Amino acid sequence: MKHRLSKQLLQKYQQGMCSAEEKVFVESWYNQLSRKNNEKEIPELDLATEDRYFQQHIFGSEWRAHRQKNAYLKVAASIVFFFMAGVAIYFFSERQPSPQKLPFTVGQFQADLLIGNEVVSLDEKKPFSPAWLDQHKGSRVAIKTKKGQEFKMELPDGTTVWLNADSKLEIGQGYNLQERSVFLQGEAYFKVAKNKAKPFIVHVGTTSIEALGTAFNVKLYAMDSQLLTTQLDEGKIRVSNAGLQEILLPGQMIQLNVLNGAFQLQQENKQQDAANWKDGYFEFDQTPLPDILADLGRWYNFTYSLSPAYKNKVLSGKISKKESFEEVLKILRFAGINYTIDKDRLILVP
Repeated sequence: MKHRLSKQLLQKYQQGMCSAEEKVFVESWYNQLSRKNNEKEIPELDLATEDRYFQQHIFGSEWRAHRQKNAYLKVAASIVFFFMAGVAIYFFSERQPSPQKLPFTVGQFQADLLIGNEVVSLDEKKPFSPAWLDQHKGSRVAIKTKKGQEFKMELPDGTTVWLNADSKLEIGQGYNLQERSVFLQGEAYFKVAKNKAKPFIVHVGTTSIEALGTAFNVKLYAMDSQLLTTQLDEGKIRVSNAGLQEILLPGQMIQLNVLNGAFQLQQENKQQDAANWKDGYFEFDQTPLPDILADLGRWYNFTYSLSPAYKNKVLSGKISKKESFEEVLKILRFAGINYTIDKDRLILVP
């Protein structure tokens, strides 16, 4: 049976009512469109034109060969919800009323500098200055982001730190004298200035991560997870906890259970970079929905509750952190996830 692209077919797909052949057809079109039109504005798409192109170029030998390969179908299914989310937003916006103005807003480049009992607001116009450490020797100095904030700063030794939302980085007293110690709660990315004589050490609870000159991401939100995750991009780091040690090489990731001290070393994951948050977007690779909501909640500053029916649901793809939360909700809806909103709380229900 020969299929044609139409709003009715896309709506049928979104509602989970497509036959197996229709599902393959729609997902194959999404894949092709993502390669062919990734720079085109979504509202300019013409279904009739897209259908003619698809019938001519994809219903040839290439599509017939691919449609029989499970791997191809898995790729199609994994990217359809997020990578081409703009298409879904366009096609279904006409049949859904515009949502009310939401209290959830896109995060900002801001932080608070805590010096003893003093609080100084930081932003792009007022960045962190290493001089504050010299001016307040003997005082505890920390940089803290709230939900909906992230911050980038340079420490006195030239090390650059990206601090994610709802995180805190305390700079150890005597930093850059004999050693360079910092204490992290939440998530941060470190690009460490090389200095073999002064080890750079990140303390996260009872775990220490030591580097001489390297770039790596560290994440532990104790309220959301008992897993401390570290991914290494450059150099070499040593992760230590309760007498156990593990050396990481570039491209490796380690997960440490902070409750029992168990290590799990993973090799390079080329599909996902744990530090993409600092570059302006979220990336998910078969990521459980609870983990996705935790990341989104910190950036858009909202609370949520999740029905047990969705706890095992996973999604893949990328989404810009500049997207409004209204657009994020449309993506979730297209992925088959229903929700209601109660003030500043997102409730996900079947």
